[in-house]
Amino acid sequence: MLTEYRAEVMRFVDTHQHLLEKYGISFVQYGPHQKLLQQAAAPRSVFILSSGLVKVVRTTSLGQAFTLGVFDRGEVLGDVEAIMSMPYFGTVETVTDCTFWEIAPEQFLKMLAQEPDLNLLIHRAMISRLLNTSEKAAIQGTNKLFYSLLIVLREFSRLNELQISKSLVADALGTSVRNLNRLLVELEEEKIIKIQQTIIADINLQLLQQKIHAYENSIQ
Repeated sequence: MLTEYRAEVMRFVDTHQHLLEKYGISFVQYGPHQKLLQQAAAPRSVFILSSGLVKVVRTTSLGQAFTLGVFDRGEVLGDVEAIMSMPYFGTVETVTDCTFWEIAPEQFLKMLAQEPDLNLLIHRAMISRLLNTSEKAAIQGTNKLFYSLLIVLREFSRLNELQISKSLVADALGTSVRNLNRLLVELEEEKIIKIQQTIIADINLQLLQQKIHAYENSIQ
């Protein structure tokens, strides 16, 4: 499954709580639409997403912004830049309320050197992301957007407030409401969601999860 490495990261953190104090790892919270990492800035932190949704945006030299993906719990952010000692490749922004484990780059590198299980896990995660990116690059853009939509809806369905506007979802995905509507129609026909004018009023989490599993299995 595409998200398997994220689950492994979460299991590692849950079973190695003693490492948090040893390496100065702090638990932090961010509200929606907060910039976590800034493209082209020097690495200042590595984050592990504990809850919520983030999106990664890459801006070209012409000022065009492209959403590279929307990610959920277990995603490691800033690890490549810390290891390679390079500026952040893209900007990471929170989509919903989020919690993270935050660690300084030098402590992250120290932890990789001293904790072989984590070292192996992080490298597996990096390779998994690379393979997933290669696979999804062969898929039409509409299908990649559709998968990101499923993930965003799953996370929103877990929130207490379920009056989700189309414009909010479109913004999270970096697309237009017009493009989003085409995808929402399919989900409504399958009774996964219920739409009332500009609001996604209901989400059937069980059917949505089945749709996500079916999609992930189709591109493995």
